[in-house]
Amino acid sequence: MGHIIVKVKISNIQKTKLKEVDGLVDTGATLSVIPEKLAKELGINITGESRVETGAGLIKVKKGEAYIAVEGREELQPVIISDFIDKVLIGATTLQVLALKVDPINEKLVEGSLLLYFIYDRFQQHIWSKKFFILGDMILWNGLE
Repeated sequence: MGHIIVKVKISNIQKTKLKEVDGLVDTGATLSVIPEKLAKELGINITGESRVETGAGLIKVKKGEAYIAVEGREELQPVIISDFIDKVLIGATTLQVLALKVDPINEKLVEGSLLLYFIYDRFQQHIWSKKFFILGDMILWNGLE
């Protein structure tokens, strides 16, 4: 499989500054990554720090929030603001929130679906319905009736 590059619109949380760029889909990254230079240009504020696992080991990174739009779907997302990655990376969380998934055969993003799980605690009182089914220690909603 090759690389999947998509058009991405990124804006600050006030939506006063927006830029369309190419983004590399990276399903191995939890969060999307925005280069620090682009984050400054768009006025994306640093909201905290996190430790992330990389091929080189654990590092500390800056975090912020930005609106990310891919394939006509937009949501406010937590993002990593990187001072060493110079490309926009679209991480797995962004793909999941935007209900997009990778089509590895055609090397593109396609419509997916959001997941909804109802967690079942076997020590609590059981609630049974035709809408739920049991998988191990979980009751899952099937959405059908």
